[in-house]
Amino acid sequence: MPQNAPIIWLASYPKSGNTWLRFMLYAALYGSPKQSIDITTKIADIHRPLPTNPDPSGPTYIKTHFQLTDQHPQLGSTLKAIHIIRNPRDILLSALNYRKLLGKGSWAVTKKHYAKAFLNTGGDPDWKSHGFGTWASHARSWNTDQFPVLHLRYEDLKADPATQLNNILKFLEISRTDDQIKEAVTASSFDTMRALEIREKNADKSNDLTKRLFVGSNDATRKGVYFMNKGESNQSLNAIAPGFDAQFNAALKDDLAEFNYLSS
Repeated sequence: MPQNAPIIWLASYPKSGNTWLRFMLYAALYGSPKQSIDITTKIADIHRPLPTNPDPSGPTYIKTHFQLTDQHPQLGSTLKAIHIIRNPRDILLSALNYRKLLGKGSWAVTKKHYAKAFLNTGGDPDWKSHGFGTWASHARSWNTDQFPVLHLRYEDLKADPATQLNNILKFLEISRTDDQIKEAVTASSFDTMRALEIREKNADKSNDLTKRLFVGSNDATRKGVYFMNKGESNQSLNAIAPGFDAQFNAALKDDLAEFNYLSS
């Protein structure tokens, strides 16, 4: 992991679109990636230490899921941060897919069991134990005046990725033409990333995670379970259990209202 260079954090609660953000930013800075591991060479992941080759002429970009506290790694080197927030209903469903993708050990739990644990904790209990906080506490922590933070909503990024990427680049004081922004959006589209995931997993018979960014076994992918799952927004939770949307709203009412995610 790079040390002592000025850092720009790409911060999010897990399953909130951080991988998409990294792809989009990489494409805008360096062009279309040839392989997914290219992303990690320029935009590191604090939770997955792999060889990096950051641009020496600029700041170091690093993904983090940690809640912002005084104990956050390399906090003193922070220059700026981009924080992305997503509807926790969609996070819950994406997390269920992620556990199915891994398909082993303690992650092999029923949908209803996991959903109730998520509801009772205000997020994934294991993520909380890893220092990520709850969904709401994580979002609050990155609402800081310690350094400049650009706050993004996943739903806005999905609705108009070109405009949001333009806002990101302005925040980073990086100039790109409209055509370059359009090309970066295309290079980081959901369909493009899904196709890259399938191609790499088909080619990587050893399942070597040092060669690609997308986790998950080849067997899971062959069964139609992908890291790049659906990327949808504002999904219903009632497929997990009848009336679960109402339960979710009631249990997390104040947090959902605070971040404008309280549905009717």
